[in-house]
Amino acid sequence: MVIFLNKKFVILNTVLTFIMGFLVHFIYHWIPCTITTIFPVNESLYEHMKLIYLSPIISSILLYFYYRKKNYTINNYLFGLIISTIFNIFIFYLIYLPLYYSIGQSLIMTLVIYFITICLSNYLFYLIIGMNNNKKINQISFIMLIVIEIILMYFTYHPLKIDFFRDPETNTFGINK
Repeated sequence: MVIFLNKKFVILNTVLTFIMGFLVHFIYHWIPCTITTIFPVNESLYEHMKLIYLSPIISSILLYFYYRKKNYTINNYLFGLIISTIFNIFIFYLIYLPLYYSIGQSLIMTLVIYFITICLSNYLFYLIIGMNNNKKINQISFIMLIVIEIILMYFTYHPLKIDFFRDPETNTFGINK
């Protein structure tokens, strides 16, 4: 059975992604090891991109299995996931960076922007999964998800020495050893 997901999916995915953001933020600090370096390892703007990237992916994987258990087939799930996640990163930093550099960091501002961008990206996700299914583009999207994570990991271990990669709390770059 093919399902065109409704508002319930968008709301559930939005809330789950937002909550997942909190968990993803702290996993490396709770369990610091090589495996958990896929999650943010410090407070740099760059490492928070991993949070914005991984939270919707983890949430969407959980929802995917939930809907598969109910025998639903969702069109363009991986394509919608990769496009909406990249969009989320882009729109978050488009809104956040000018505010960050003009007024500084504010947890409330960050959370509000993060929630708004999750809503916008989940709406885009919803629109994409409502389109006709394209198996090839989903296969390419799966590869893209992995390649992007590899790139994110690479820069965790080999950060550029620019402000975007600098942890403002420790004034260091990448993993603190």
